[in-house]
Amino acid sequence: MKRKLVGFIVLALSTIILVACSNDSLEGEYYWINEYRNDLEMTITSNAGSVDFDGKDYAIVKVDNENKQITVSTDYGNRTFNMKLTKEGKAVSPSDHIVYKKGSKACEEALKKYGYKEVGKE
Repeated sequence: MKRKLVGFIVLALSTIILVACSNDSLEGEYYWINEYRNDLEMTITSNAGSVDFDGKDYAIVKVDNENKQITVSTDYGNRTFNMKLTKEGKAVSPSDHIVYKKGSKACEEALKKYGYKEVGKE
């Protein structure tokens, strides 16, 4: 009986640790940061959001966290894009820009590299 209880506790703790360490959600704000700009490119909520294509906002109509895909409603119908988000918080947006998830390690490094104090500010 004691072994089963200890085994269950170890299993429960392992599950909690794995879930806590695997926050692969696409949810968040993504910024296009380089030497010329520090702009909000995309916002993703639990199952919606918006993305900027050439100065025009388009609706994100579906978010698939498991497959790391977003579906965007464009002028030509819905299009699905793969979001290859690194553990550090770097991704390629649907408009083929390197973007950084706000608050991520990659975002902080990009801000520092290009001389910005915070996201969205010159």
